[in-house]
Amino acid sequence: MNFSFLAIVFVFGILVVIHELGHFLAAKWMGVRVERFSIGFPPRIFGKKIGDTDYCISAIPLGGYVKLSGMVDESMDGQLTGAEYEFSSKPVWKRIIIIIAGVVMNFLLAILILSIVSFSKGEVVYPSTEIGSVGQMGIAQRIGFEVGDKIMAIDGVPITTWNEIQTEFIKNLNDDIRFDVMRGAEKLTLTYKKEWFSEKNAELLDIGWVPPAKVGEVKKDSPAEMAGMQFGDDIKRINDTYVKNWNEMTALIKTNPGKPITVEIERAGKAQSIEITPEVFTEKDSDGNEVSVGRIGIYIYYETYDINIFQAIENGVKNTFALIGLNMRGLWWVITGTKSASDVIGGPIMIAKLAQDAAEVGWDRLWNLTAALSAILAFFNILPIPALDGGHLVFLILEGILGRPISTRTKLVVQQIGMAILLTLIVLIIYIDIRRLLF
Repeated sequence: MNFSFLAIVFVFGILVVIHELGHFLAAKWMGVRVERFSIGFPPRIFGKKIGDTDYCISAIPLGGYVKLSGMVDESMDGQLTGAEYEFSSKPVWKRIIIIIAGVVMNFLLAILILSIVSFSKGEVVYPSTEIGSVGQMGIAQRIGFEVGDKIMAIDGVPITTWNEIQTEFIKNLNDDIRFDVMRGAEKLTLTYKKEWFSEKNAELLDIGWVPPAKVGEVKKDSPAEMAGMQFGDDIKRINDTYVKNWNEMTALIKTNPGKPITVEIERAGKAQSIEITPEVFTEKDSDGNEVSVGRIGIYIYYETYDINIFQAIENGVKNTFALIGLNMRGLWWVITGTKSASDVIGGPIMIAKLAQDAAEVGWDRLWNLTAALSAILAFFNILPIPALDGGHLVFLILEGILGRPISTRTKLVVQQIGMAILLTLIVLIIYIDIRRLLF
């Protein structure tokens, strides 16, 4: 079975199961009977009834649901008997706990995943602010960036790493952004103008960094390993040619396939010379022709700092809130007409594509995607939209304020309207997904 397909199933499955498990466990805790635990929306395909609960798989793979006795929900079941085990028979505070439990579980899942990834990988820093590529998809060309520019500050905030460029740019989106840049010996100020933000892809910089000419991970059994290269070695020269960055270094290595080269490195403040013969590989040039290139088996250098479990949890919480904050801003941009829905919103097809791409890169990227989607699911589920958890929460808050329950008829009508809105949104999002893939 295709690994990418399994990755898609994994991401969708874990998000749905964790969310519905929150409702399920809270309902059991509060003494409410759970009639059905479904992965997917009806019609039901297969399952098994254990005790009072039907655990099943349903046909429409766009989510899942937990059916509680005595709850007027998307099933449109309005029959209440007043039995003690029914949802409607419980105090408002217990029902609120059951309703928000799914959102809380998704929120905690995001924090857990991001904390574990942060702890296992450490603090990753990309130690360069030099631009190595300026793409055409984003806004970088219009701002005036050129290859070789070094970003020194953004809106007066000093910049020393590529991580900070990404953070400051996203933080200041939908506002004028001032970039202080060094272009050779010349100091420049480049400006991102607020009025550009409504344009397509204006939230993307689309610039790539230039890694330093230093050794990152060394591939096992590679020419670099056999020559004794180590992580952190600073490469100064190749065959008497001085190199300033990764691009210049790799260009020289590529032009010497199978030929011995002399690499001058600096290690712990001391200069050394190493003889290496690059392996011969075949790749296609810009015209599509196959050419031979040399590689020595080293990866891009970045700095990693070990962190303790408390710092990892802090990072997990901080990054989860940052994801939710970014989604709140995105929704506001759509509501105010600043950005179109097609620029901001993605649905199941886009998520599947992201899961496939992430799986091809590695499990850590797939886990990061799962955490991001879990945070997004928590945010959107708590919005006050009928048929979502936020819609049910509104009814409960009104009941608490009024001191009496909202009538079953009113709930059914609102739920029907909510389901119609939700289905319309699903169709619209799938249309946006398909259009994005095709065009």
